[in-house]
Amino acid sequence: MQSDNKHFGIFLDLENLAKSLEKYDKTPQELMQKIMDVFYSMGKIDVAKVYTGWGVFASLIPFAVDMGYDVVFVYAHRSGNIVKNMADMQITVDALKYGYERDNISSFVFVSADRDFIPAIKALQALGKEVIAVGDDQITSEALKNSADVFVSLSELAGGLKNLSKNRAGKDFDGFFNTIGGIIRFIKFMNYELSPSILKEMLTMVMPDFTEHDWGYPNFKALVKDLEKRGLVEIVDSNKMKMVPTENIDKYDYVVPQMDVNRVKELVSNMNNVSSLVEELRNLDKQGIRGGKDYWDALIRLGNELHWWHVNVGGADFEKEEQ
Repeated sequence: MQSDNKHFGIFLDLENLAKSLEKYDKTPQELMQKIMDVFYSMGKIDVAKVYTGWGVFASLIPFAVDMGYDVVFVYAHRSGNIVKNMADMQITVDALKYGYERDNISSFVFVSADRDFIPAIKALQALGKEVIAVGDDQITSEALKNSADVFVSLSELAGGLKNLSKNRAGKDFDGFFNTIGGIIRFIKFMNYELSPSILKEMLTMVMPDFTEHDWGYPNFKALVKDLEKRGLVEIVDSNKMKMVPTENIDKYDYVVPQMDVNRVKELVSNMNNVSSLVEELRNLDKQGIRGGKDYWDALIRLGNELHWWHVNVGGADFEKEEQ
């Protein structure tokens, strides 16, 4: 590709890109931005479109819009446990439309590993257009690579992709999943709805240095899917990643942040009247779970059950138990 002030049309299959990155350390957001930066440096981007199904990768849509992509929602349907969309067909239709109607667009960029675009590529080349394919070198169809005028691997584009599977070496996964099982059991004890955001917040409270990348997961969604495979949760809505604990959770020991256990012990031992115990604890951190009454309420009840302290419930608040 030569820098000769070309005019680009970019057509990005978001689901295909996200799936291509599942084993690497880069996120779709990083690659979408990199794609814009690289082609912008080589000319003018006349069209940049991202294609996705309704509800699929919804969290990525604001990032795509902020980067300057137009988002095209395509019909998606479920076949068993697999959700398929019609992005390939819509990309083909749109690319050919721009190819015939926009003479100024000289180069068409397909961000996908799918060989289904080969007929569209050949049609665009017959119109005198350059076609660039961008995809994961390991999974992109050889036929697609050979059909395009230029193939750019995601690794080359990103300046190197680190395979996350290497991050698993030497990790204590039994201990890790025991910890998560105990956290989920506590979330269940709180009567909170189990969601990826709540689980991750609790996990970082227990393991402050936690990142899913350090455990070989490209994103937290991949970790949640692994929890389902291991029988800790059941995903009841794959689009929104809603989940519920399984009965297996009751086999795990409760896990809560040791810092918060120490906070309760200190306040209980130093206060003569602990009727405002929950509010005192909430004042330590008003953000997130720690800022909620239910969290401290549940932690104190759990501490009673496990004999960490002795506090009697008095109405809506707590009073120290008579010795």
